[in-house]
Amino acid sequence: MKKFNLENDPKITSGFTTPEAYFDQLEARIMDRLPQPETEVIPLWRRSSVWMSGIAATLLLAGGLTFYYNNQPNPATSLDDATVETYLQANVNSYDLIQHLDENDIQALEKSIVLNNDAVEAYLSDHNNLDLYLNE
Repeated sequence: MKKFNLENDPKITSGFTTPEAYFDQLEARIMDRLPQPETEVIPLWRRSSVWMSGIAATLLLAGGLTFYYNNQPNPATSLDDATVETYLQANVNSYDLIQHLDENDIQALEKSIVLNNDAVEAYLSDHNNLDLYLNE
């Protein structure tokens, strides 16, 4: 095979040439052939209906959420008395209650408690720790 040197050997021409300033005018000629889009004019009254429907949807959503959250049952009010009493017996002792009472509370409790002698004697006879009460 014959040695081939690109720098010294004559160049082969393809036979195709581009006209002068062909690429300078190419973009303008292509853009002229494309159809021109017509711009649509939207009147202002059509745009206001979009704004009005957006505002109406926002107000409806806010009103619905307010109604939903205000009608939810409050878990604190749904407890029955037996549940609260069981919790207090298990977790709160009488010393904790005494610390939170003031003079008005104590006077109200003294007025509301009515003891008769029969009830006191029945309680003392049922409980065997009479020595504790008598020594104090």
